[in-house]
Amino acid sequence: MAWNIQTESIEVSSGTALGVRVGNPQNPAKAMIIVLIGKKGIIVCRNFDITALEQRGIAAARVQGITSFEEVLKAPIESCTNQAKQLGVVTGMKGEDALSRFLS
Repeated sequence: MAWNIQTESIEVSSGTALGVRVGNPQNPAKAMIIVLIGKKGIIVCRNFDITALEQRGIAAARVQGITSFEEVLKAPIESCTNQAKQLGVVTGMKGEDALSRFLS
């Protein structure tokens, strides 16, 4: 079983985030985990428990149906923690807009 782990600098208007993508060992074209990490918060894929992130005090927003960093930036936020809301993240906003709030 081979692991496909990708890291990439993700550039948006407000700065640079770190993207981490772990491919599914059974189907490498599909992501098992995708996270975009900013200075103040993270955007995660549907495989993360947003309630657990909330309990840990993490500013986090979650998207679904994505397989690439580019799709994360275009996808609407489907849920977020209260810490993310305090930074201006709201449900329905595009991932790129949420990431900008986690970088500024």
